[in-house]
Amino acid sequence: MSDIGFSNALARDPNTGWGIITLSYHNPKELRNNLEVRIAPEAGANLFSMKLGETELLATPDNLTGLPGFQYGIPVLYPTPNLVRDSRFEFDGRTFKFIPNDGPHFLHGLVHSLSWKTTEPWSDSTGAGVRASLDWTSSQPAFPLYPIVHRLSLSFLLHSRGVKFEFIVENLDDKRLPFGFALHPWFRVLGSRAGTWLQVPARMHMEAINLLPTGTLEDLEGSVFDLRNSVSLESLDLDDVYWGMSPNRPAAYVSYDEKIKVSLTGSAEFTHMVIYTPRGSPFFCMENQTCSTDAHNLFGRGFEDEAHLLVVEGGKQSTGWIQLEIGRLD
Repeated sequence: MSDIGFSNALARDPNTGWGIITLSYHNPKELRNNLEVRIAPEAGANLFSMKLGETELLATPDNLTGLPGFQYGIPVLYPTPNLVRDSRFEFDGRTFKFIPNDGPHFLHGLVHSLSWKTTEPWSDSTGAGVRASLDWTSSQPAFPLYPIVHRLSLSFLLHSRGVKFEFIVENLDDKRLPFGFALHPWFRVLGSRAGTWLQVPARMHMEAINLLPTGTLEDLEGSVFDLRNSVSLESLDLDDVYWGMSPNRPAAYVSYDEKIKVSLTGSAEFTHMVIYTPRGSPFFCMENQTCSTDAHNLFGRGFEDEAHLLVVEGGKQSTGWIQLEIGRLD
């Protein structure tokens, strides 16, 4: 490519045989600001690589055989982001039971390791993109765990400043569909933890016991959870849920060592954010969520605002978006 513009490509991973979609923005005069993302539809529609120039922003596996799951890239968490207490919940008189994968609890939903279908990737003068979809029907082995017929779609749009994710949940059943949707970026620490600063302009922190929210919202003022002003990653050791996010108050992090800033904006549906900053780790996570951890159970206990569980009536749909903007400080 010799001119400024967007492109797309489809190739086969030699280790897995999966189709890998690459979306790129190229400016030969500013190579350090070029953007490239790679997506593995057959491994949960995971956008597993995101580069600014030569800098990889995400934690990636050495071999894509290790990608399925929720430890690398940007896994999709649906319909139950983060933990479900005791791997079960009740809704509309029905009991939903999952297979425990985190002690007695169920973690991170049903779709992060499944094979999604995609449209043909496209690119033009405005951007590059592709749409992935997953039909949740009796053909899915895990359908009996969440027996509501529907379709989940996720569009990826690369533009010159970052990437936008747009989801659609289409309820094709006559039963109501209760869900949460989240993305779980595993950001690499670029340079030092001391030189990495996080800002989360939430309204409240969610009290939790053993990582499960109680439903109580706590003031941020004066607490160790207050990230409304930027705080160095060096001082943080969090695995916490924040409530009251807004499209006009994006979260962000800055790597002063690499002079890179990433902001995370969600549509009005994304009222929550989970921050995971294990001390000493080479990664951290800032997760836009439409709901709280354990949202279905909190909703059932009457904490509807705190949980913000989304419910789609039969024959209807629900939509939302997340945008990651990536740029340099100089």
